[in-house]
Amino acid sequence: MGNDALTLKDYLPLISVVIGGLLVAIGGFASNTWLEIARERKSRRTLALALQGEIQALLEIFEKRGYIEGIRAAKAQTEATGKFQAYHFRARKNYFSVFEAHVGQVGILRLPLSELVTRFYAQANSILEDMERFEKLDPASVDPLAAIADYDEVLSLFEDTVAIGKQIVQLVSRRYARVPF
Repeated sequence: MGNDALTLKDYLPLISVVIGGLLVAIGGFASNTWLEIARERKSRRTLALALQGEIQALLEIFEKRGYIEGIRAAKAQTEATGKFQAYHFRARKNYFSVFEAHVGQVGILRLPLSELVTRFYAQANSILEDMERFEKLDPASVDPLAAIADYDEVLSLFEDTVAIGKQIVQLVSRRYARVPF
């Protein structure tokens, strides 16, 4: 037999190809992973800022139109006179378009933001339902004591919703506003 034994030098081209292939695979995986993380971060930031804008606008509408003060005044008038004082407002347009368009993506927001956003909109919808109910009432048939209790409930819900909205706006500002795309 001749010199059939292979030396390490004979395997160097094969080792180089294997190592090169591994580096390309690892580099491709790392690059794809980094791109996916960057894409998700951008989506999360964009969604958070859009929701922040919608919630900030809603908070400003609540304040400028004096909804909470109107409910308080109707409650005080009912207490003072013993007769139901109606207060209602209508929301004929869809003020929750950003949330509704992206409701399936709210889960990409990190806690507690995803939970707060969901809670804000659930409570805001509940307030709208309550106001629709108040609008349909016949003032002559309403028990003033029941109306006062209902006003207290709506006020509590409204104030909590505003507080949650402010918390969302602050949280998004701290977490996302300074981070560049």
